[in-house]
Amino acid sequence: MRNRILGAIGVIWGGLILLGRLIGGSPEEGAGAYAAGQMTGVVFGVLLLVVGLYYLTRSNGSSRAKSR
Repeated sequence: MRNRILGAIGVIWGGLILLGRLIGGSPEEGAGAYAAGQMTGVVFGVLLLVVGLYYLTRSNGSSRAKSR
C-alpha cells in the first residue's frame, strides 16, 4: 500500500513538473548553467512520472515481501 501511495505522489509531482514546463513556454536563452538546470528539472519530472506509474500499476499491492 505504501508503494502505491508513493507512486501516486510521484505521478502527481512529475506530472506537475512537466505541465509547468509545457505551460511555461520555450526555455529562456541564458547562461549554460541555467539551461542545464532547466533540463535537469525536466528529466527529474519524467523520472518521477515513469517510476511513479510503475509503482502505481504494478500487480503486487503490498510493500512487504510475503514470506509464506
